[in-house]
Amino acid sequence: ESNDDPTHGVLVAPGVNSQIHQHMFCARLDVAIDGDENEVSEIDICSDTSTGSCQNVFGPVTTPLVTELQARRVCDSTKARVWKISNPSSLNPVTKKPVSYKLIPFTRGPAMPTLLTGPECAVTKKGEFATKNLWVTPYNWPNERWPAGEFTVQGALGEGLPKWTKDDRDISSGELVIWHAFGVVHIPRPEDFPVMPVEHTGFSLKPDGFFAGNPTIDLPPPKSGKSTCCSTKL
Repeated sequence: ESNDDPTHGVLVAPGVNSQIHQHMFCARLDVAIDGDENEVSEIDICSDTSTGSCQNVFGPVTTPLVTELQARRVCDSTKARVWKISNPSSLNPVTKKPVSYKLIPFTRGPAMPTLLTGPECAVTKKGEFATKNLWVTPYNWPNERWPAGEFTVQGALGEGLPKWTKDDRDISSGELVIWHAFGVVHIPRPEDFPVMPVEHTGFSLKPDGFFAGNPTIDLPPPKSGKSTCCSTKL
C-alpha cells in the first residue's frame, strides 16, 4: 500500500506505518459476596411504554444467568448494562434483598468493542475469550486459571474459556468465577510516536445493597498541616 496513505494503519512519521490494533485484557474475579454461594444476573435499564401516554418510566430488568453458555455476554451501553453478583442467603437490612456487588464495565475510558478480528483469524481462535465481555464458570482451581489457556501463543486453538464453557455447566448458584474481558481499540496518532503517552480503560466493582448505608460517612476527616480552615487564622 502507499507509504503516503496506509489502509490499515496511520503514518506517524515518514516511512513509519503504525498498524491499527487492539489491546485486550481479561480479569479473573474469584468472588465471594458475603460467602461462597453466589448468583450472577444481568441488569438492563429498559423503557416501560405500558404506563400511559407520558411514557416517561424506565427501570431495571433482571435476567438471571444460570448456565455457562447463557453467561457469555457482551456490554450494551444503550441499556446501561451491568452484571450483579449476589448472595441469596444474606439479605440487606434495608432493602430485604440479597446483598450484592455489581460489575460496571468501562468506568475508565470510553466503551470499546470486543475483539474485531474475523472468526477464522488465528488471533480470534487463540484469544476467543476477548469476543465476549463476560464469562462465568464454576470455581475450578488450579485447572482453570488462564482465559486463553496455559500457553496462549504455542497452545492449541480454542483453549481456555471457550473449551471450559462448551459443556454448559450449571452456574445458577455456588462458588463462581467471573471473567471480565475488555480492551482498547488503538488508532495510532502522530502524537503516539515515538513514545505513546497513555490510553485508559477499566471497570468497577461497586457495592449494591451490600451495606446498610454509606460506609464512609463516619470516617474522620483527613488531617493536613497544609490545609486548615480559614476561620482559625482570623
